[in-house]
Amino acid sequence: MNLFEMTNEAERFSRLLDSGIQVLSEASKESAENEHALRKAVAIAWVEAPKGTVPQREAWVESETADLKRALDLAEGKRYTALEAIRSRRAQLSMLQSLLAAHRAEVDLA
Repeated sequence: MNLFEMTNEAERFSRLLDSGIQVLSEASKESAENEHALRKAVAIAWVEAPKGTVPQREAWVESETADLKRALDLAEGKRYTALEAIRSRRAQLSMLQSLLAAHRAEVDLA
């Protein structure tokens, strides 16, 4: 890989990192909104729960809020995936920076 290719690759990683940060921001917002909706729905469900034993009421609340819990789990999955993509891009960019530094040191020695 020559210097021109490394520079292009660094720019590409930088753009991917920027877009990954945007995706992470959106996923974090979605996750927070879903968590808020779930907490609110759980509280309302407990108030509206039919009479019965505690396990029966817990099961009823869980069934009433299951879709919101699923939405939260999916949003958390998106957030985690975005965070891992950012970490991967940072590692790739760091590796490329190391290659560029090695190239620079080689040029300095020549």
